[in-house]
Amino acid sequence: MKSLPAIFAGFVCSLLLASTTAGQTPDQIAVRTTPATGTQNSWLPQPLLILSGEIVAFDPKQIEIRVGDETKTTFVRVDRVVWLRPGWQESEAQAGATAYAEEDWALAIAKLLQGLKARPPVWRQEWMSALLANAAFQANRYPAGLELIAQLDRQPLSAPVVGLLPITWVGGMSGDAAVAAANDDLQAAEPLVRLASASLLIGTPHQQTAQRTLTDLSADAKRPLVARMADAQLWRMATPVETKRNVERWLQKIDSLPPSVAWGPMAAIAERLEVAGEQERALAMWLSVGLLAPDPDHPLSRKARERAKQILQLQGNPDANAKALQ
Repeated sequence: MKSLPAIFAGFVCSLLLASTTAGQTPDQIAVRTTPATGTQNSWLPQPLLILSGEIVAFDPKQIEIRVGDETKTTFVRVDRVVWLRPGWQESEAQAGATAYAEEDWALAIAKLLQGLKARPPVWRQEWMSALLANAAFQANRYPAGLELIAQLDRQPLSAPVVGLLPITWVGGMSGDAAVAAANDDLQAAEPLVRLASASLLIGTPHQQTAQRTLTDLSADAKRPLVARMADAQLWRMATPVETKRNVERWLQKIDSLPPSVAWGPMAAIAERLEVAGEQERALAMWLSVGLLAPDPDHPLSRKARERAKQILQLQGNPDANAKALQ
């Protein structure tokens, strides 16, 4: 695995024409500048290109963005997008995004729903729906969150939206409400709903059922991205010995994922490395997760930054162990 300086070197960014109309927040996309080579984390040391302007079209294969005040648009392949940050012009959507960032989940849900009623472009509707699903999970409204995932999965989705969904990548022993909702939807027609449901059941008495679902999903040739994500979910059940034996192979698999999706599996590896006592490697992964998140306010992105901070505290002061983990 690359050193921390090498990882951080990958985030020296170029900013293109960030000017926008007064009062408007630009859409921003971070783009990997070189294709993956198949080598473990090969793209991390490469500079990221930040495009700032207005997204005029966005489908599962490419994004068309007007950078700054340019008249011509730029096309970006979605599989090179590392993260995307929408600029919300709609007042309700902006209020919902602000409440989401402040972890006021009830207000975020109310405002984002109002923002959807304004019928913004489809990609913005999808992004807001993904935020809504996360807010629903955080508010313990799991059936509503899973239904939002189902609605999204009934149409082709871009990798950044898939990466934003509330798939559980770290932790265990979900609460009763989560377990009940997950069991109800474990046989759902939508693969992403089955993936999200199974992810909630890891670490619970229903883990074997979740494992069977994930194993089935990992063999789904019709949904290769979901299959690879399901395979990565299975890593969460690894013992410390299995983690140390398999981590290099896992990292190679992550390198084949779209970067806007890879951060979830990276978080799973970071947690497994911590359990295996590999604190330095876990720190590198947590820091990368925090930087790669399509949305810095996503609950998993927050958790990654918290874990990195805790490990750094532990490394700087051995007596901070109890305090850092409170």
